[in-house]
Amino acid sequence: MIGKLTLGALGILAVPALAIVTALGVAFGTHECLATAGGGTLSDDAPVPVAARGWVAEVRAGCPDLPEPWIAAVMAQESGFRPDAYADDANGGTWGLFQLNATIWQNAYGHPWSADLNGNGTWDVQDPDIHATVAGRYLCDRLTGVRQIRTEHPDWASSTIPVLDALIIAHNAGESRLRTYPTIPATTRDFIANVAERVAAWTADPVSGAQAENPEPAPDPSIADASGTQGSAGCVPDLGRGDVRVPAGTPVDVATAVRNAMAYVGVTSGWTQLCDRLACRAYGYLGSGYPSATAHWHQMLTEGHAHPDDLCPPLGSFVFFDTGRPFGHVSIVVQADPGRCDPTQIKVTSNGAFDAATGNHGGVYLLTLAQLTGFYRGGGYLGWSDPVCRGALLPADTIHPAPPGR
Repeated sequence: MIGKLTLGALGILAVPALAIVTALGVAFGTHECLATAGGGTLSDDAPVPVAARGWVAEVRAGCPDLPEPWIAAVMAQESGFRPDAYADDANGGTWGLFQLNATIWQNAYGHPWSADLNGNGTWDVQDPDIHATVAGRYLCDRLTGVRQIRTEHPDWASSTIPVLDALIIAHNAGESRLRTYPTIPATTRDFIANVAERVAAWTADPVSGAQAENPEPAPDPSIADASGTQGSAGCVPDLGRGDVRVPAGTPVDVATAVRNAMAYVGVTSGWTQLCDRLACRAYGYLGSGYPSATAHWHQMLTEGHAHPDDLCPPLGSFVFFDTGRPFGHVSIVVQADPGRCDPTQIKVTSNGAFDAATGNHGGVYLLTLAQLTGFYRGGGYLGWSDPVCRGALLPADTIHPAPPGR
């Protein structure tokens, strides 16, 4: 197990084969978690009221498998974020943020709609904090039931759609409609479409963020520990860890960069929107020297360091992505697959990639090139470049992981 390393002088000598291990294996249930909570977090510019963001967090605390944007989108669809929303129907009506009927509320809460256990003069079903807590448990129980149905009936058409779409069907129309799918009520079909549209618009880019990096960051005295202290609230806290192997004969500078990059894997906070800095940090730089990953890529193209559309990035190279946002994304390759160039075997480190599933905020993760590419639609993977950075060098005795601001 390689712990913290001292950044020494870079060289071109070869090193023996070396295994770099970062953490424990991934917990049981990873695939189920990634099918739900593996997406991004709720964007800061999503039109979700401040108070409602707190209710979203309360729901997710009760069901970490659910992603924040999906919770917010369902809440918006059901009540428009109005805790006192009521809708009449043939079954006696529905109340609150998630429009729960009397039977569901009684079963999930253990008390009727009219209960006011805290004595604040408001029915608990209309109290947003209570409703959010109860709804979190209710949705998680219903999600468990949906997963069980999909396991028992893999031949049903509903077992092939996204599990959160199936959860909406169960919530809005009942589990029996999972058997009849694709025949479902028009209102349920519209519900799914509206939630999908909002989730797409309200999900934060998990790695590149929406603002430029400071090419030459000043030390941040408020950041005392690169490992972070953010407690996990995710369904797979250890997701995004693992090991890589540096082949014999790897140049010392590349081997050192891989060691340094892997030292950051497992850091739980501090690296939001700092992908370019994180990549160059592996080579001993304080910052990248470029305002963004996009600017970095264009400069590499200009200088002849870039290899557009090349799907076989070598060890220690930088891989770049068009994220659909102005500032792009870059990661460092910590495991290559020369010859085969299998993206499921090529590994990179990335900031923020699994924050939603782990409960971290700006964490650093190990993942495959295929996984990272899957985050993006449209342009996606641009190619790789030589690891060229223009920022200031860190002191030679820097111990990694070092805080983002220094």
